[in-house]
Amino acid sequence: MLPNRYSWTREGLSLLFLTTLVFWFGGEMIWDGKVPFFRDLGPYFYPMRFSLAESLKIGELPLWDRQVAAGFPLLADFQSGAFYPPHVVFLLVSFFSAVATMFLFHYLVAATGCYFLCRHWGYPFYLSIIGAILFTFGGVIVSLTNLLNHFQTAVWLPWVVLLAERCLRSLSWRRFVAFVCVLLVQLLAGSPEFYVMSMALVLLASVRAKLSGAAVASYSRILLLLLGGNLLAASLAMVQLAPTVELFLHSRRSQVIPYSEAMDWSLNPANLLNLVFLNKEVDTSILAGMSFFFPGRASLFLSYYLGAISLFGAWFWALYSSAKERAITLLLIALTLIFAFGGYTPFYPWVLRYAPVFALIRFPEKYFFLTYGLLWFVILRGLVAFMGRDVSKPSRTSVVVFPVILMLVPALLLLTLNTEYVSQWVASKANSVSPSYQTIKVAASVLLAVERQVFLSIGILILILAAKKRLARTALFQVLLVTVVFIDFDRAHRDYQYLLSPDLVNQGPRVISRPESDLARVFYYPGRETLHPAQYSVLARPSFEGAISLVYNNLLPNTGVFHGFHYFQEIDAFSRRPYLAFLNFTDRADPELRFRLLRALNINYVISFRPLPELGITLIRHFPEYPSWLYRLDGTVPRTYVVSKSIVESNPTQVLRRLASPEFDRMQEVVLDQEPGIRPQRPLLATTNIVRYGNRAVTIHASLNDSGILILADSYYPGWKAYVDGQEASILKANYFFRGVALPAGDHTVEFRYDPLSFKIGWVISLLSLTAVGLVTLWRYLSRREKAGVTALA
Repeated sequence: MLPNRYSWTREGLSLLFLTTLVFWFGGEMIWDGKVPFFRDLGPYFYPMRFSLAESLKIGELPLWDRQVAAGFPLLADFQSGAFYPPHVVFLLVSFFSAVATMFLFHYLVAATGCYFLCRHWGYPFYLSIIGAILFTFGGVIVSLTNLLNHFQTAVWLPWVVLLAERCLRSLSWRRFVAFVCVLLVQLLAGSPEFYVMSMALVLLASVRAKLSGAAVASYSRILLLLLGGNLLAASLAMVQLAPTVELFLHSRRSQVIPYSEAMDWSLNPANLLNLVFLNKEVDTSILAGMSFFFPGRASLFLSYYLGAISLFGAWFWALYSSAKERAITLLLIALTLIFAFGGYTPFYPWVLRYAPVFALIRFPEKYFFLTYGLLWFVILRGLVAFMGRDVSKPSRTSVVVFPVILMLVPALLLLTLNTEYVSQWVASKANSVSPSYQTIKVAASVLLAVERQVFLSIGILILILAAKKRLARTALFQVLLVTVVFIDFDRAHRDYQYLLSPDLVNQGPRVISRPESDLARVFYYPGRETLHPAQYSVLARPSFEGAISLVYNNLLPNTGVFHGFHYFQEIDAFSRRPYLAFLNFTDRADPELRFRLLRALNINYVISFRPLPELGITLIRHFPEYPSWLYRLDGTVPRTYVVSKSIVESNPTQVLRRLASPEFDRMQEVVLDQEPGIRPQRPLLATTNIVRYGNRAVTIHASLNDSGILILADSYYPGWKAYVDGQEASILKANYFFRGVALPAGDHTVEFRYDPLSFKIGWVISLLSLTAVGLVTLWRYLSRREKAGVTALA
């Protein structure tokens, strides 16, 4: 509650200050037009958001994306955030301006949510600002900027906790609707995993409030609120969820994920040092974009850093919290860490064996988000406990402060006077016999990082003690403390955004300036092991920005969608089963077999960072500056054509083997999953012309002298319907991946329309749920007015 005008003024100034911090942290997005580029942003999230934006701008529901994966159900991919309300910004400004706006908006969501949550808990305004800085600019949230759906979901956590606790303290329909609305927004943001983990943290926060004696509802009311709120949010989001369930059932995610993949991206326990120490630094002069002080690979979260102030908060919490709170919280932290450690412990593999549902959350390191939430709570609770207590007596102050000084100052002196020891230690970690130039360079970085942490810690310590001893105006020390904490996070994490100019997308030289036709498909050929574009390796050693330019200039999947190129390869997390069958077959096939199969799949261009054997492919150009090689596939089938001969085969491996066989005439034959019901009588002469080619509708004119099968080389997927001369016809699964329709002799207009039943069902459920919420809200409003009128008459 804010009881007076001064409180409102102070809250407004605090929010203005947080907004200023957000704009400072992401300033290059505002003043220079830069946007983050790291990992999945460039080849995955930006093309997906671009397709979403293009659909919205033409007033079309983003149900299908014709450009990627031979056609893909865009809405059904939960990561697209097709109905996420903030995505309306794509209608208002240019694409990359909208991207920058979205990042800044979500930083503000995190910062303001944390601030209001801390104020709701009764924390002082300056510690509430520190809490907002700690969460918003801390390692985990900034690391998630390269995983856009997780980032958009995670930042709503403080708002969900806040509105849940408001409901529990004083339940009303208005507060319940507000809680459900923020649940709905978080759910639609695109990360079911982080949504579920957020609900776990909300439950913990609610139970903590109950145990602490706050005036909240009973435990049964807590469960009912969370269950009812989530059920209502899910029903309102069913327009998104129902198509997602359909895609789930047609993808590999409906099956048990292989153990090796489920264990990938496990949190290395040694990386926990990064909680209080900067053990790496951004280096955009190298391809990886990051230089590690010690051997290891980049983790899922680039940083776990919680700032120099976290040591003080954790120490104060250990001193002043109750034994019960310490025991329960430490147990929860340990449990979440065990899950995050994944393959580094025997526990998580055991869990997967008996509860494979946990494998749905790929990459165990994601569970560290739970740990992060608990640590954030611990640090804030410790700071609030210390600043709110009387530690004016020297003995008590010494108990609190002496251990911190005992740890920090000797460490700095020891390392400063023994730099050779640091160099030797770094060399041993790098398995080097003696220090080299590189290990000396790393040792200097380690020493600098240690000095940074020590001086920051001493500065924070002086400010805290000065504020407690009232050596000067309290407000001055509060402002200085907040400033030091922000500078710590700003210097540590601003570069982790990897901000670059989007000109490298729009203006860079490309291996193909534009498609020779509007329906040209590009295929990236990674190497011998697999044809899945999970990674790339080049002979050159570009900088980080050079590597991003290389990806876009070579049109690696799915970067070419900005310029009208189409793709066959899928890089979506779901991966539909036909594509998995394709990979399983081609990964064991020789190059000649692979190229024959690609020609049957409407692939026009092949791009590789290695020279390829020219077996049915023609070298168009070699680009020594990358270096890369561009090939054209000879004799590729067109996007649509007609054949007369059909073969019935349903086994995926047999279908692919036949398509890659030298005896298979791809322009005259097709492999179907059922009999087409036609009997050609003479040699076929046929022409086709695509009249309209949209995301949700394709119109083709076909002329045949005899009956045949029209093939459209786009994905066969539930929800597509075919109409021949206005009459609905059955769609055949052609060549395992594509759509086919049987046609009699003559001239025909064939139309394919995407009209999925799952979307209709979801739309009806969402509409009915929204109507029910609206009617209840209206009824309660009218009842309240009627009661107010009766009271006035009385």
